[in-house]
Amino acid sequence: MPEKVIVSWSGGKDSALALQKVIDDENYEVAGLFSTISEQSLHLPVHEVSKNLLMKQAAALDQPLKIVMVPENASNQIYNNVMKEVFEGFRERKISKVVYADLFLEDIRSFRDELLKKNGMAGVYPLWGMGSQKVAAEVIGNGFQAVVTTVDTLKLDQRLPGVLYDREFLHSLPSDIDPCGENGEFHTFVCDGPLFHTPLRLQHGKRFESHDGRFSHVELDEK
Repeated sequence: MPEKVIVSWSGGKDSALALQKVIDDENYEVAGLFSTISEQSLHLPVHEVSKNLLMKQAAALDQPLKIVMVPENASNQIYNNVMKEVFEGFRERKISKVVYADLFLEDIRSFRDELLKKNGMAGVYPLWGMGSQKVAAEVIGNGFQAVVTTVDTLKLDQRLPGVLYDREFLHSLPSDIDPCGENGEFHTFVCDGPLFHTPLRLQHGKRFESHDGRFSHVELDEK
Protein backbone atom coordinates (compact mmCIF):
# COMPACT_ATOMS: atom_id res chain seq x y z
CA MET A 1 0.00 0.00 0.00
CA PRO A 2 1.35 3.46 -0.86
CA GLU A 3 2.10 5.70 2.11
CA LYS A 4 0.15 8.92 2.54
CA VAL A 5 2.26 12.10 2.40
CA ILE A 6 1.51 15.80 2.45
CA VAL A 7 3.61 18.36 0.58
CA SER A 8 5.03 21.51 2.15
CA TRP A 9 4.05 24.04 -0.50
CA SER A 10 5.61 27.38 -1.43
CA GLY A 11 3.99 27.59 -4.84
CA GLY A 12 7.41 27.70 -6.46
CA LYS A 13 9.26 25.63 -9.05
CA ASP A 14 11.08 23.33 -6.58
CA SER A 15 7.85 22.52 -4.74
CA ALA A 16 6.22 21.70 -8.08
CA LEU A 17 9.03 19.34 -9.10
CA ALA A 18 9.00 17.65 -5.68
CA LEU A 19 5.22 17.19 -5.99
CA GLN A 20 5.65 15.65 -9.43
CA LYS A 21 8.26 13.21 -8.17
CA VAL A 22 6.14 11.91 -5.28
CA ILE A 23 3.07 11.67 -7.51
CA ASP A 24 5.14 9.54 -9.89
CA ASP A 25 6.47 7.39 -7.04
CA GLU A 26 4.25 4.35 -6.46
CA ASN A 27 5.39 4.23 -2.83
CA TYR A 28 3.48 7.43 -2.02
CA GLU A 29 -0.05 8.78 -2.16
CA VAL A 30 -0.26 12.58 -2.06
CA ALA A 31 -2.98 13.65 0.39
CA GLY A 32 -2.59 17.35 -0.40
CA LEU A 33 -0.49 20.45 0.18
CA PHE A 34 0.01 22.85 3.07
CA SER A 35 1.36 26.39 3.23
CA THR A 36 2.20 28.70 6.13
CA ILE A 37 0.72 32.17 5.70
CA SER A 38 1.35 35.37 7.64
CA GLU A 39 -1.68 36.35 9.72
CA GLN A 40 -0.92 40.01 9.12
CA SER A 41 -0.20 40.18 5.39
CA LEU A 42 -2.09 37.06 4.23
CA HIS A 43 0.94 36.31 2.10
CA LEU A 44 3.47 33.50 2.13
CA PRO A 45 6.41 35.02 4.04
CA VAL A 46 9.45 36.05 1.95
CA HIS A 47 7.92 34.64 -1.25
CA GLU A 48 5.11 37.19 -0.79
CA VAL A 49 2.54 35.23 -2.77
CA SER A 50 -1.02 35.90 -1.63
CA LYS A 51 -3.17 33.31 0.09
CA ASN A 52 -5.83 33.73 -2.61
CA LEU A 53 -3.37 33.03 -5.43
CA LEU A 54 -2.00 29.95 -3.66
CA MET A 55 -5.57 28.65 -3.33
CA LYS A 56 -6.21 29.26 -7.04
CA GLN A 57 -2.96 27.47 -7.86
CA ALA A 58 -3.92 24.47 -5.73
CA ALA A 59 -7.32 24.31 -7.45
CA ALA A 60 -5.60 24.34 -10.85
CA LEU A 61 -3.46 21.43 -9.62
CA ASP A 62 -6.55 19.65 -8.26
CA GLN A 63 -4.85 19.36 -4.87
CA PRO A 64 -6.44 20.22 -1.50
CA LEU A 65 -4.49 22.97 0.24
CA LYS A 66 -4.35 23.45 4.01
CA ILE A 67 -3.56 27.03 5.01
CA VAL A 68 -1.62 27.34 8.27
CA MET A 69 -1.79 30.84 9.76
CA VAL A 70 1.34 32.00 11.58
CA PRO A 71 1.80 35.33 13.43
CA GLU A 72 4.08 37.87 11.80
CA ASN A 73 7.71 37.46 12.92
CA ALA A 74 6.79 34.44 15.01
CA SER A 75 9.46 33.07 17.33
CA ASN A 76 10.64 29.49 16.88
CA GLN A 77 8.59 28.51 19.93
CA ILE A 78 5.38 29.98 18.52
CA TYR A 79 6.05 28.38 15.13
CA ASN A 80 6.73 25.03 16.77
CA ASN A 81 3.48 25.24 18.77
CA VAL A 82 1.50 26.01 15.62
CA MET A 83 3.10 23.15 13.72
CA LYS A 84 2.52 20.75 16.61
CA GLU A 85 -1.22 21.19 16.16
CA VAL A 86 -0.89 20.87 12.39
CA PHE A 87 1.08 17.64 12.65
CA GLU A 88 -1.45 16.23 15.13
CA GLY A 89 -4.12 16.83 12.52
CA PHE A 90 -2.07 15.08 9.86
CA ARG A 91 -1.47 12.06 12.05
CA GLU A 92 -5.21 11.79 12.70
CA ARG A 93 -5.56 11.45 8.92
CA LYS A 94 -2.93 8.69 8.89
CA ILE A 95 -0.33 11.01 7.35
CA SER A 96 3.08 10.63 8.98
CA LYS A 97 5.41 12.06 6.33
CA VAL A 98 5.92 15.56 4.94
CA VAL A 99 7.50 16.20 1.54
CA TYR A 100 9.97 19.08 1.34
CA ALA A 101 11.71 20.51 -1.75
CA ASP A 102 15.06 21.25 -0.09
CA LEU A 103 18.14 20.67 -2.23
CA PHE A 104 21.26 20.81 -0.07
CA LEU A 105 21.04 23.12 2.96
CA GLU A 106 21.89 20.82 5.86
CA ASP A 107 20.86 23.25 8.62
CA ILE A 108 17.34 23.68 7.24
CA ARG A 109 16.89 19.95 6.79
CA SER A 110 18.15 19.30 10.33
CA PHE A 111 15.67 21.86 11.71
CA ARG A 112 12.81 20.22 9.82
CA ASP A 113 13.79 16.69 10.82
CA GLU A 114 14.13 17.61 14.49
CA LEU A 115 10.70 19.26 14.55
CA LEU A 116 9.13 16.36 12.67
CA LYS A 117 10.66 13.77 14.98
CA LYS A 118 9.33 15.59 18.06
CA ASN A 119 5.87 15.30 16.58
CA GLY A 120 5.96 11.70 15.42
CA MET A 121 6.51 12.63 11.78
CA ALA A 122 9.28 12.16 9.20
CA GLY A 123 10.47 14.04 6.13
CA VAL A 124 10.70 13.04 2.48
CA TYR A 125 13.19 14.95 0.31
CA PRO A 126 12.82 13.90 -3.35
CA LEU A 127 15.17 16.61 -4.68
CA TRP A 128 17.90 16.19 -2.06
CA GLY A 129 21.35 15.72 -3.57
CA MET A 130 20.23 16.16 -7.19
CA GLY A 131 22.20 19.36 -7.63
CA SER A 132 20.76 22.75 -8.54
CA GLN A 133 21.74 22.58 -12.21
CA LYS A 134 19.87 19.32 -12.68
CA VAL A 135 16.82 20.53 -10.76
CA ALA A 136 16.67 23.71 -12.83
CA ALA A 137 17.01 21.71 -16.05
CA GLU A 138 14.21 19.33 -15.01
CA VAL A 139 11.88 22.15 -14.00
CA ILE A 140 12.21 23.77 -17.41
CA GLY A 141 12.54 20.52 -19.38
CA ASN A 142 9.41 19.06 -17.77
CA GLY A 143 7.42 22.06 -18.93
CA PHE A 144 6.82 23.95 -15.70
CA GLN A 145 6.33 27.67 -16.25
CA ALA A 146 7.26 29.94 -13.37
CA VAL A 147 7.56 33.64 -12.64
CA VAL A 148 10.15 35.21 -10.35
CA THR A 149 8.26 36.77 -7.45
CA THR A 150 11.07 37.89 -5.14
CA VAL A 151 14.76 38.76 -5.28
CA ASP A 152 17.36 39.54 -2.66
CA THR A 153 18.46 43.01 -3.73
CA LEU A 154 21.94 42.47 -2.29
CA LYS A 155 22.45 39.76 -4.88
CA LEU A 156 20.17 40.50 -7.84
CA ASP A 157 18.57 43.43 -9.68
CA GLN A 158 15.47 44.70 -7.89
CA ARG A 159 13.65 44.91 -11.24
CA LEU A 160 13.74 41.15 -11.84
CA PRO A 161 10.49 40.18 -10.09
CA GLY A 162 7.95 39.45 -12.81
CA VAL A 163 10.33 37.85 -15.32
CA LEU A 164 9.96 34.23 -16.38
CA TYR A 165 12.11 31.52 -14.86
CA ASP A 166 13.50 30.16 -18.11
CA ARG A 167 16.82 29.43 -19.81
CA GLU A 168 17.33 33.11 -20.60
CA PHE A 169 16.93 33.98 -16.93
CA LEU A 170 19.37 31.22 -15.90
CA HIS A 171 21.96 32.38 -18.42
CA SER A 172 21.68 35.94 -17.07
CA LEU A 173 22.50 34.94 -13.49
CA PRO A 174 25.94 35.80 -12.07
CA SER A 175 28.16 32.78 -11.55
CA ASP A 176 27.84 32.96 -7.75
CA ILE A 177 24.02 32.74 -7.79
CA ASP A 178 22.46 29.32 -7.32
CA PRO A 179 20.31 28.51 -10.37
CA CYS A 180 17.49 27.41 -8.07
CA GLY A 181 17.88 30.31 -5.65
CA GLU A 182 18.46 27.79 -2.87
CA ASN A 183 20.39 30.32 -0.80
CA GLY A 184 17.45 32.74 -0.90
CA GLU A 185 18.64 34.75 -3.90
CA PHE A 186 15.18 34.58 -5.50
CA HIS A 187 11.81 32.83 -5.30
CA THR A 188 9.29 31.77 -7.93
CA PHE A 189 5.62 30.96 -8.50
CA VAL A 190 4.53 28.19 -10.90
CA CYS A 191 1.57 28.97 -13.16
CA ASP A 192 1.55 26.06 -15.62
CA GLY A 193 3.07 22.67 -16.25
CA PRO A 194 2.41 18.94 -16.45
CA LEU A 195 0.47 18.80 -13.17
CA PHE A 196 -1.93 21.64 -14.01
CA HIS A 197 -5.44 20.87 -15.18
CA THR A 198 -5.75 24.48 -16.30
CA PRO A 199 -2.98 27.10 -16.50
CA LEU A 200 -3.07 30.22 -14.36
CA ARG A 201 -2.94 33.37 -16.46
CA LEU A 202 -1.13 35.91 -14.32
CA GLN A 203 -1.14 39.66 -14.26
CA HIS A 204 1.48 41.77 -12.55
CA GLY A 205 0.46 44.31 -9.95
CA LYS A 206 2.52 46.72 -7.92
CA ARG A 207 6.16 46.27 -7.01
CA PHE A 208 6.94 46.46 -3.31
CA GLU A 209 9.73 45.83 -0.83
CA SER A 210 10.08 44.05 2.50
CA HIS A 211 12.64 43.72 5.30
CA ASP A 212 13.75 47.37 4.97
CA GLY A 213 14.24 47.08 1.23
CA ARG A 214 16.31 43.90 1.36
CA PHE A 215 13.79 42.00 -0.77
CA SER A 216 11.98 43.21 -3.87
CA HIS A 217 8.65 41.67 -4.92
CA VAL A 218 5.90 41.89 -7.49
CA GLU A 219 2.24 41.33 -6.64
CA LEU A 220 0.71 38.61 -8.79
CA ASP A 221 -2.94 37.77 -9.43
CA GLU A 222 -4.95 35.77 -11.91
CA LYS A 223 -6.27 37.63 -14.95
